Amino acid sequence: MSIFRTALRVAAAHPVYLTVYVVFLSLLGVLVIGDLGTGAAAAASGPAFEARVAVVDRDGSELSGALVSWAKKNAEVVTVDDEPLALQDSVATGAVDCLVVLPAGFEGDLIADARAGRDPAPLEVAYGTDVQAGALAATATSRWVSLAAQAAALEPDATASEVAELALAVADERVDMSVDSTGTEDATGSGLAVYLRFSTYSVMSSIVVVAGVTLAAYQRPEIRRRNAAAPVAPARLASGELGACCVLVACVWAWTCLVGVVACGGSLTGVDPLLVGLALLSMLPFALVPLAIAFLLAQLGLSEQALNAVGNIGAMVLSFLGGAWAPLALLPAGVQAAARLSPSFWASSAVEAALGANGVTPALLAEVSTSVGIVALFAVAICAAGLAVGRARRRVAGAA
Repeated sequence: MSIFRTALRVAAAHPVYLTVYVVFLSLLGVLVIGDLGTGAAAAASGPAFEARVAVVDRDGSELSGALVSWAKKNAEVVTVDDEPLALQDSVATGAVDCLVVLPAGFEGDLIADARAGRDPAPLEVAYGTDVQAGALAATATSRWVSLAAQAAALEPDATASEVAELALAVADERVDMSVDSTGTEDATGSGLAVYLRFSTYSVMSSIVVVAGVTLAAYQRPEIRRRNAAAPVAPARLASGELGACCVLVACVWAWTCLVGVVACGGSLTGVDPLLVGLALLSMLPFALVPLAIAFLLAQLGLSEQALNAVGNIGAMVLSFLGGAWAPLALLPAGVQAAARLSPSFWASSAVEAALGANGVTPALLAEVSTSVGIVALFAVAICAAGLAVGRARRRVAGAA
């Protein structure tokens, strides 16, 4: 019992780790949910962002004038003097996000190239300090030029003004889109699913670091010699250490679940509580995986700094493979195949299956149990590797 209490005191002696890894990272998951919700609402009802664009018309033709008129309707057009110093200053100071220069002969060259079957010449473009906004504005401008070129090629007898009218008509076409809030998204508990996917990072990093530091404290040479001389069986010592770490695992899991349920409370209205409980319970076996990793790292004799590095980098990689940072469907096939070799993938699969179901059924329980069982096998395999490493180190130490 003294080993158990001592191990808990060792963990409590690192309040910075507990605060940063357990509390801060779980609250960061709440911000991820908030950004997801506000971003969706802004995309559905908010106005589109208007980039600041400066168009320098050196051609003075009908086609270049039509491009300037189109830009005024679709962006915030900034007037800049056509002087080298003024142009450079507008870009360098961020007064404009995108500077487009229409050279002399723009209209004639574009029409001639289009009707000869050649691609239009690239625009002279410079980006301001907001490169992303500048790139989007440049892409939209290039699209308008491509539409004008296609109009000139499809209508060989059209004048420049007619080509400009055709390009403006096509460029102004928009797809009507609306968002129908039927409550389906909330019913699936998608916010909690996103939070729990992100929690694979916070749970992994927090338990690896805190439990690793606790277990590593008992691997110091002087502590090991003292424990070896004590009239206590090694199995009892190990059970006390792992028992304290299991309490830590339970606390991290409970805190993570509590924060997730409180943060997603509104979106869980109408969701079967059994499904929510099944999703939360699916994360408990996953929390044993970082405990097994911490045990293995402690047996390897890693320092506190190394535990922090391995915990953060390993948690980042595993959570990425679990879909916490980007949907796996958008990633290459090789990454999707590699993701199936990670416990975070199967933990996320169990959560999504539970929160995406309409009710608890034998088929759902079988699917969730399969995913959770695979996660548990990861923990057992890693723990077995730690036991093998520890036994090998004891043999080497005994031989020495």
